[in-house]
Amino acid sequence: MQKKIFFLFFIAIALGSTLIFLSRKTTDPTENRAIYHNAFFSADDRLSPLQNPLDRKTINFGVSISKTGRFSVEGKNVIQGYMFWQEHVNKAGGIKIGARSYRVNIKSYDDKSNIETLKKNITKLIKEDKVDFILGPFSSDFNFAASQITEKNGIIMIASGGVSDSIFTKNQHFTFATQTSASWWFKEFFNLMSQVRPAPKTYALIMPDKLFTRSAAKGVRIWAASQKIQEVYYQIIDKQTDNFTPYLHEMASKQPDIIILTSHYQDAVNFSKQLSKIKQLKPKAVVMTIGPSETNYVQDVGDDSEGMIGIAQWAPQKSFKGPVFGTSRDYMKAFKDEYGRQPSQQNATSSACGVIFQLALEKCTALNSKELINNIRNMDVEIFYGRIKYNSRGMNIGHQMALVQIQQGKMKTIWPPQASESTINYPLHSKY
Repeated sequence: MQKKIFFLFFIAIALGSTLIFLSRKTTDPTENRAIYHNAFFSADDRLSPLQNPLDRKTINFGVSISKTGRFSVEGKNVIQGYMFWQEHVNKAGGIKIGARSYRVNIKSYDDKSNIETLKKNITKLIKEDKVDFILGPFSSDFNFAASQITEKNGIIMIASGGVSDSIFTKNQHFTFATQTSASWWFKEFFNLMSQVRPAPKTYALIMPDKLFTRSAAKGVRIWAASQKIQEVYYQIIDKQTDNFTPYLHEMASKQPDIIILTSHYQDAVNFSKQLSKIKQLKPKAVVMTIGPSETNYVQDVGDDSEGMIGIAQWAPQKSFKGPVFGTSRDYMKAFKDEYGRQPSQQNATSSACGVIFQLALEKCTALNSKELINNIRNMDVEIFYGRIKYNSRGMNIGHQMALVQIQQGKMKTIWPPQASESTINYPLHSKY
């Protein structure tokens, strides 16, 4: 019986790994041509034509963003990154298409972290404000909801704050990612865990029930199995939960080597404060998706932030460079000069989203949505944020994640090795 259960578990892991791999798999040139000339041919006829392309001076972008409510920290970072890109481009003379230059204009509304308000905002931006393109909101649930409206109306949207695999597996044609897809977020973390000693043998996973966190948790289980790290605790909790203490008490009897939270920012803040009070838990490592990688985390959590690991889409120490902002460090300096602080990963990601639109537009011979979308699909470029390259479903398959850890009250990049400021503080026994 035990052998049968083990065999079925192995088959499930193998199937999951295959599906994740196929979600990222790039096709050969012949297959790409077939996809673009067949699957996208009729869909592209639904693209909304741009109004008065020869008689205008601006390109109009719209965004619904969580300036207030549960996602306000992330939302404010996202809109700030968009506006920083807008200011940078306009100071440089605008987006140049052929012999013409166009200023960037971004129209935004607060969705108050409410998905129904988001839907109304996106509809208003398209129907009343007549924007040309949509910049994605924050969170996978919100990006998925927005994409249902943009796809129906033939509007191109690039998501800066949505990474769930399911956004890009619902027969979407005009929706593209900026970040690495959620199921791949933990790949680099488990690569790092394969190198530390003593090697971790077990992990516990807590997942608020959201689109992004479900996709990220799916990846955790696949990548952990690939390193033969055993799951000893798994809990799906209500997405509105702010009390993690009961689950941490349950977990304590399992004594996991690694504790993992797939989370948004406020989840991570609450979780970190509550974890420090459970003295029975002595993990070797604690890692979260969104939390320790945010610039406000240490201030909001305090001393309990020490040693926490975060997964980041971007690290300024990386040696990426490209058009518009120059290198990663150039972007960081320009942002700091403007706002007096280092950029968060959401700042960088949303600025990168704007750069993707800009580079694809500047390859057009004229302001034309069909030419633009083909330029996005065929893009393979390095910018300050990293590599941008799409598969046939609009996922960014060129980007690599980074890991950060709070050390002596400061966020330090610990992975990948070529961009690291420090080595991992491991194990964490001395902290608890």
